[in-house]
Amino acid sequence: MYIAPMPQLPKVPWKCITLQTSIHPRHKFILWLALLKRLATVARLAKFGVQVDSICVFCKAAMETQDHIFFDYLITRHLWCRILKWLGFTRTIGDWQHEVDWIISWATKRAGQGAIICCAFAMVINVIWRERNMIKFQNGNYQIDRVCKEIAIHIHIKGKNQKT
Repeated sequence: MYIAPMPQLPKVPWKCITLQTSIHPRHKFILWLALLKRLATVARLAKFGVQVDSICVFCKAAMETQDHIFFDYLITRHLWCRILKWLGFTRTIGDWQHEVDWIISWATKRAGQGAIICCAFAMVINVIWRERNMIKFQNGNYQIDRVCKEIAIHIHIKGKNQKT
């Protein structure tokens, strides 16, 4: 009787990613916004009538959309590919939805490797978004070696702090 009057909303397939305890809360928040497609990209701001430069800050050629920033652009795709190779995976990187589906398949396995992959994915999304904002608002520059090293150190520290 208690549950009957409540609306039954459909479950999102990516819930298992956001419930991973190995993901840092800051990374989880940006990942959650990305999964909901709520990041303030230029394309999203244009829908609300905000006048901003529509060029991607990474490539300076295409329109900045979430799909373009995450894995359609060669440099961000290369970052994710490099992290996956470091974790022992060799696979073709797809578009945003394809990668989310692949991460969901690993997040549901409940194994240690699934937690590591989810943590790495969340960190890659966070780092790409952070680097995009640094370039756009603070005239920063993107250095893939620095970013990969940061992710690797974070994963190692997270792994050492996990209870066995």
